[in-house]
Amino acid sequence: MTIERQAVRVTSPSGEPRGIQLTEESFESSGLVVSVSGELDIATAPALRDHLTAAIGAGKHRIVIDLSDIDFVDSIALATIVHAKKELPEHGKLALAVDPSSYVMLIFESGGLTKVLDLVATRELAIEHVSR
Repeated sequence: MTIERQAVRVTSPSGEPRGIQLTEESFESSGLVVSVSGELDIATAPALRDHLTAAIGAGKHRIVIDLSDIDFVDSIALATIVHAKKELPEHGKLALAVDPSSYVMLIFESGGLTKVLDLVATRELAIEHVSR
């Protein structure tokens, strides 16, 4: 696996530093794991959107987004993830690694997104899921 780390720092409307860190790992020729840590919200979601759009444009169509280190997620972040799934080619797959007992899973469940997105408990299971 090839690993590339990218720290994305942004400031909130009040000028406070905020950010996410994106770690990218390739598997197979068209597989990609993007691990996200920090807060995924209106300020940081565009960085994830740009990252995923570039990856899909570069031919990655088996994508895992690992959200196990996310502290906060909002509706803009959810829309970013749904948008990425829609950008995939017909044969593409996207899975999210989310701890079943986490706040993040509660947000996905509350938004009804467990019916739209493939949510699995670990990154390993997510990689297995998109590799089928």
